[in-house]
Amino acid sequence: MALNNLLLVFILVILTELTTELIIKSSILSPIRYYFMFKSKFFMDLLSCGYCFSVWSSLFWCLVFEFTNNFPNILNNLFLNFIVILFISHRFSNILHGLIDRHFDTRKDIRYTKPD
Repeated sequence: MALNNLLLVFILVILTELTTELIIKSSILSPIRYYFMFKSKFFMDLLSCGYCFSVWSSLFWCLVFEFTNNFPNILNNLFLNFIVILFISHRFSNILHGLIDRHFDTRKDIRYTKPD
């Protein structure tokens, strides 16, 4: 049972990171992203910050898992369990994002690269 819960948390982390990357960085969704970014300050702030968006992405996937009865159960308290899993999936998706950006992303930010 514990392994199943661990696998579900891992899937939540992957889905949170995948959704955040797809919406924040993908070029195929950039017209839709820019449309919403210039509609309101809320969307501008949300869609220009991967960290901020990953909170909402994590919340979305946690709700999907909860309503499909696939939510990991690590604590006995339903509300506390939801909050803990939400924060775990959010934070670990940010760690995964950092690893992917550092080691696999070919688009490097020139502010952080050293000149030759």
